[in-house]
Amino acid sequence: MSTSSRVFKSSTFLLAIQLFQRSLGLISTLILARLLVPADFGIVAMVAIALQFFETLADAGNKHYIIQKSEVTDQDLNTAWTMNLAIKTVMATLIIVVAPLISEYLGAPELTMALSIAALAMPLGALRNPILMLMARELNYRPVFVLSIWQKAVSFIVVVVFALIHPSYWAIIAGDLVAAIVMAIGSYFIHAYKPALTLQKIGAQWHFSKWLILRGVVGFTRSQIDNLIVSKLFGTGQLGGYHLIRELATFPALSVIIPGSEPLQAAIAERKNHSEQLAYRIRLSLFMMVTLLTPLTIFMAAYSEQIVNVFLGPQWGDFEELLRPFALFFFTFCLFALVSDAFVATGQVRALFIFDLVSTTIIVGFLLSLEDITLSTMAWARGWLAVLTTLALLLILQSRTHFNLARLGAISVLVLAPSLFAWLVTEIVRLSFFPATALISLILSGLLFSGLVTILLMAIAASSRPHIDEIAHLWDQGTTILKTLYERIHR
Repeated sequence: MSTSSRVFKSSTFLLAIQLFQRSLGLISTLILARLLVPADFGIVAMVAIALQFFETLADAGNKHYIIQKSEVTDQDLNTAWTMNLAIKTVMATLIIVVAPLISEYLGAPELTMALSIAALAMPLGALRNPILMLMARELNYRPVFVLSIWQKAVSFIVVVVFALIHPSYWAIIAGDLVAAIVMAIGSYFIHAYKPALTLQKIGAQWHFSKWLILRGVVGFTRSQIDNLIVSKLFGTGQLGGYHLIRELATFPALSVIIPGSEPLQAAIAERKNHSEQLAYRIRLSLFMMVTLLTPLTIFMAAYSEQIVNVFLGPQWGDFEELLRPFALFFFTFCLFALVSDAFVATGQVRALFIFDLVSTTIIVGFLLSLEDITLSTMAWARGWLAVLTTLALLLILQSRTHFNLARLGAISVLVLAPSLFAWLVTEIVRLSFFPATALISLILSGLLFSGLVTILLMAIAASSRPHIDEIAHLWDQGTTILKTLYERIHR
């Protein structure tokens, strides 16, 4: 099987895994949004921010290290597993110790116990079978797909039942703990590999991972600085609304797009020593990403009011305007992740860290300098800073790999133009014929918009594929997948 076919097949499994997990997560969030108050989501946001910081410190990049290695031994896997378990156990302990200080700093006494209990998910999750990293390297995601279904289903049941019995932020924390336990136990059912405690290969792994850890800390600061500022300047209710709208905006990214693009890192890494093939794979991967992101971003920004009303309920209407700038953030969030993966896949981790350090310093300085700030101002500033940061990183990647950024921009117009046209037609029809009911209007608008985008993109692809290699490549792979699905359905 060719690399492209394996990438598409693996992406399909990853998309299915994340779509299932995130769909249940979205459903539970919709239920919780109607059971909990914004202050509860504010506590959840504070817990998430604190845990993400310590998770970042604990992430030694073992998975990235295994993926990029030409050959992987048991010692490599066992060292990665031991490092992960040891570091996350230490971090969980540290969280429990400093939880009272964090709680006092943020002015939320209830945060002490919430953080201490939630921290247990870190070492529990680290117990999972390290063979999962090898499966990712080999683009074998079928076993993980089955396990993920069980993990999210059990977690979903726990969250919903807990919330119905005792509506509070504890429902989300309980779900996270159960998810970590199910994944850890289940990973040993899908493969018989038994890890052993060892640090035999720690030197090689640390040489690779140290830059990822430093970059992770910087990346955390960049990604969460707005939440940190909001948590200090506004109450837990405002933070809860800001955080929830941002989570809603990034739902497609975290559920489908970024996980589905994970195999692209392995595909890029395979050609890191072949400059022309590497450049083409990077450009093709970025074009695939732009093709997915552009219509979603336009629709999210155009129909933010209906999306918030339908998914979260009218009680969250005060935060509806935040979804527009977060749509911009969503686009660059996904694109930045893929460009960063290209740097990691080609072994340029140090250069990526330096860029992250400089760009984060600029972002933090700018956001802290804002005066008379509102939630809307913060969201728009965050969105446009993300655009500028992504453009800068693309230019650096262009200088190092010569993937032809100008060509990428030119062919991306073939996605932007029909997406804008589809939105214009949808808006005209919506205003003229669709009912005022938010749910029905959003469903009809979504169906019309997606249908128009699909038809227009297919027409453009059919006419331009003889002249544009990237479109021809995607057309051929898409056709192959559709034929395979058709044959399996009609067996």
